[in-house]
Amino acid sequence: MIVTAEGGEPVEFFLEAGSKNDNAAFKSFELDLPSGSAIYADKQYNDYHYEDLLEEAASIEMKPLRKKNSKRPFAPYVEYIQQRMRKRIETSFSQIAGLFPRKIHAVTAQGFELKVVCFVLAFAIQVL
Repeated sequence: MIVTAEGGEPVEFFLEAGSKNDNAAFKSFELDLPSGSAIYADKQYNDYHYEDLLEEAASIEMKPLRKKNSKRPFAPYVEYIQQRMRKRIETSFSQIAGLFPRKIHAVTAQGFELKVVCFVLAFAIQVL
């Protein structure tokens, strides 16, 4: 899920199997974002080639947290901003999970997906 930095409103989201690698799933996003946008992500999303491609093709800056031995470290002030932005996405996920009942009853996978999407939409409406 991609959310805004200010209010944590969902911009784009989709559901993917838990067995799929998050980095591969991220590349499935449409990324219909304004030119000059920045995406803050956790350490798993370090793909220098994809970062360069996003910057060159869509002027979207990818700012994932970096490991200590990174080839492209960020300045300490950028790391601070990254940590703050990551907390925003985690808060959004917590707020969505707070809307869930104790148990989601669904007979089919499609029914489960529909219910989860409805909770995300309810959250989006709630934060407007």
